[in-house]
Amino acid sequence: MRITLVTPPFYSDNPNEALAMPLGIAYLGAVLERDGFEVTLIDGATLGSSSQIADGKYFVGASSTEIAALVVASKPDLIGVSCPFTTRYRLFYECVKAIKEQLPNVPFVAGGIHPTLFYQRVLENDHCDAVILGEGEQTLLELARRFKDSGGIEPEGLDGLAWLQDREVKAVPRKSYIDDLDTLPQPARHLLPMDVYLSRSGGRWSSKRTSTLPILTSRSCPGRCSFCSVHAITGPKWRAHSAERVVGEIATITNEYNPSLIAFEDDRLTWDRERLLSICQMKIDRNIRTEWYTPNGVHVADLDEELLRMMKKSGCRSLNLAIESGDATILHKVIGKKATSEQALEVSQACKRVGIRTNGYFVIGMPGDSDATIQRSLDLCLKMRLDGLGVFIATPFPGTRMFDQCVKLGYIDPERFTEEFLESGDPNLLHQPLFETETMSRERLLWWEQEFNRQFLKGLYRRRPVVRLRAVVKKTVSWLR
Repeated sequence: MRITLVTPPFYSDNPNEALAMPLGIAYLGAVLERDGFEVTLIDGATLGSSSQIADGKYFVGASSTEIAALVVASKPDLIGVSCPFTTRYRLFYECVKAIKEQLPNVPFVAGGIHPTLFYQRVLENDHCDAVILGEGEQTLLELARRFKDSGGIEPEGLDGLAWLQDREVKAVPRKSYIDDLDTLPQPARHLLPMDVYLSRSGGRWSSKRTSTLPILTSRSCPGRCSFCSVHAITGPKWRAHSAERVVGEIATITNEYNPSLIAFEDDRLTWDRERLLSICQMKIDRNIRTEWYTPNGVHVADLDEELLRMMKKSGCRSLNLAIESGDATILHKVIGKKATSEQALEVSQACKRVGIRTNGYFVIGMPGDSDATIQRSLDLCLKMRLDGLGVFIATPFPGTRMFDQCVKLGYIDPERFTEEFLESGDPNLLHQPLFETETMSRERLLWWEQEFNRQFLKGLYRRRPVVRLRAVVKKTVSWLR
């Protein structure tokens, strides 16, 4: 039995956008292949090149027609299409539609963040037979086994699945998750164009000249930040691969693909201090010299100088610190994060002492944010003397407390908000003020985003003139072209 899994292309504001290996379908493919299924993985973003479709907006990957042709050529008995992020929904929809037109009788299964949160809309509008809710390995495998035995989609009794029955949406919310992640095989990298990911790396805080491959060593997060939807996807409980499994996978990646950098894509890599110390020590003991970094934010309350020194010794190049806000009320009562500005400052200083570069993530425009609270965030940012900065405007994604709060306070209309903003495919979604409050207008929020970046760059250029020189040269070269 042949199963084809697809991820769609995407829109970007960068024509040279880096491509990241889709770990989601790679894990699914590995589980299915281990069970004897013939698996094809198609990453639509790796096919074709970037093309400009509007001012500041680029299409990255192959067209839906081209992707459909590849799916047809794989002769699938069952098709799975992932929509990993809401911003990729529009192209997900176009891919599904194009494939369905070519293969109207082949069952379709959807998965990913957007279908999980909007399964009713996806089932009613997007030509799918079923939607896997959240973590998909166990459910998709059982669905495939049933299909192999009976020749049809048999959803009854499956955990974490939604489907249409007599034009009515049925759903069984997910209750079970994989406790022992070591029972999963390594992602099926051999089914993906790894040479493309290596040659089109960079971005997300790493140089374009740096070949980067991702690894995921844990799932979910024990935190409960109001803007985060991770628990709707990976469940409420943090689970992790053992240190032995992690280092073994790093060794495999290094030996087979030799990237210059490994990206830890965990939502909370640092939660289990002893596990992380063991990973670092084993990596050192096995003389695996590949450097690593954390494109996702790490929690400053988890870090101390002893741990940072071990991380540096094991090859940690940089950390993205998830600071969010420099205002205690916003951080603790609105976002719900257990950290302090003092901890953020101490960690940034410790990173400098041990030689780890620091980038900072801040979120502005949360309900309750004002000029005074955002100024406190900016003051903290400047005091930390970061190497890089990511300022994001608060986005109320469904499945989060923030979304529910914004609906309750009348800041957004959920139906209109979803159709006009979340499903628009705008690559700049996280930098748009999508609502305003009594204490912050959209126009003022945009000013603060610009001011945040301006003040940060001013301080960075003052501390590091070479960075300013590089920026001037880059701008000049771009202008001459």
